Amino acid sequence: MCSGAVAAALVLSLPAGASGRRQRAAAPALRRGIEVTAIVGLLLLLRVVDGLTVITGGFIVIGFLVAEAILSARPSRASR
Repeated sequence: MCSGAVAAALVLSLPAGASGRRQRAAAPALRRGIEVTAIVGLLLLLRVVDGLTVITGGFIVIGFLVAEAILSARPSRASR
């Protein structure tokens, strides 16, 4: 859980960028913190049951990277 909290704090401490807002939204930082916690937890669980290999670890990390890319994508304009 510490890794997720650190990840969320790091995302919140990054500058807001060119969007003009003064503060970052807390929801994306919280989502990324939860994702990091889930990745670390799953990798540790695989390590405990002696199922952690480069392939299984890669599937976990790549799965979360794809999910983050999908969740972070901006929606396109609605068709009329």
